[in-house]
Parts: sequence; C-alpha cells; structure tokens
Amino acid sequence: MFQKRTSAIRKSVDHLAELVYITAPHHIKPPTLSGEYVAESDDDVSEEHKPFGWWYAPRYKPTKDGYFIGYKESVAYIQQVLKNQGPFDGILGFSQGAAFAALLTELLENKSHEFSSFDHPPFKFTILVSGFKPTMQEATNTLLTTEHKVKTPSLHYIGDLDTLVLPEKMLSLTEVFENPVIFRHMGGHYLPSTSASQKALISFLSQHV
Repeated sequence: MFQKRTSAIRKSVDHLAELVYITAPHHIKPPTLSGEYVAESDDDVSEEHKPFGWWYAPRYKPTKDGYFIGYKESVAYIQQVLKNQGPFDGILGFSQGAAFAALLTELLENKSHEFSSFDHPPFKFTILVSGFKPTMQEATNTLLTTEHKVKTPSLHYIGDLDTLVLPEKMLSLTEVFENPVIFRHMGGHYLPSTSASQKALISFLSQHV
C-alpha cells in the first residue's frame, strides 16, 4: 500500500536510488498502534490492504520485559533482510515504520543492543515520515535521547494537519538527531508528492548517496 502511495516520489528519485519496500511482519488487528492506519474489517479488505506493523504497543498487549510484543521478532526479521538483500545506503520509514527506522538507525550507528553482533555498516542517511519516539517501550528508552544524539543525517517530513501522529511528537523525534533536515507541509498523515517535497528529497539524497 505504501509503495502505491509513493509511486510519484519513487519515480522522482529513480536516478538516485533504488527503493526496496519491506512489509512489516505482524498483521495488526484493531485496536492497534499509535500512528497506524486501521482497517475497519479484515473481511472487507484484500491481503495487500490489511494493516501490518512492527510491534504491538503495550496498551494493546501488556509486556513484562519492557519490549513491545513483536519488536524482537521484527529486529530479527530486519537483520535477515539486511543480510540477504543489503547492504543498504539508507532507510525510509513511515509512521510506526519511521519510529522503527529511527531505532534501527541508532542501533546500527552504535552497534548496541540487538545489533551488537550484526555486520552491517551504519546507514548513510535516514528519512522519517510522520515519525515519533516509541517512548512506551521501556527497554529502548536509552535510545533516541537528546543526551546522545544520532549522528546519521536525517530528513523528517512533518504534516501540520496530522491527527494520527501530532506534529509535536514528530518534532520531538527530530530533536534526537544532529542537524536534522525538516520538511513541513500543510497536510496530514502521508508523504506528500508535491514538487517541493520531491525537491527536498532529491536534494537530501544527492548529498548522501
């Protein structure tokens, strides 16, 4: 679904980058995650349009070890993707995927936590669309802090009319990166395909690929 919604953006950067789309491993049923689209009924949508996520938030399924349900499985899944299809220059994430991408960016940069023994270079850049800090996951609260900012270059898309992930939540995520590039738009929970949005993406990628 995200691949179809970003077709214009994808075409605009064809000369710079090949985008590899990864579907999250967990099929999410309502009630679901902050910042994620929710299908009204599984019976009414195709497999392609069913919502998938990287984890279940604690309010959906309480945890005892401080990790979201499904988070560790998602990390293992991404490790295999990076190993089998990588290396990758960078990562782009949307909504909960942006929160996960931010965590992965720091994990690869610092070679800490789950990625301590995984051989993949740090990303050259990260692009986060409608992203937020997953503060409810206590086990990773030492990551994405203003005390130890992420050095990987970052581009953040923030929709001022987003009601699923509020702009202040997205801005809070930008604060944990050194010198973040911020693109604000008068839209909601999506990656805009306007000329200005495409120019911002092309300019950013041109500096880091």
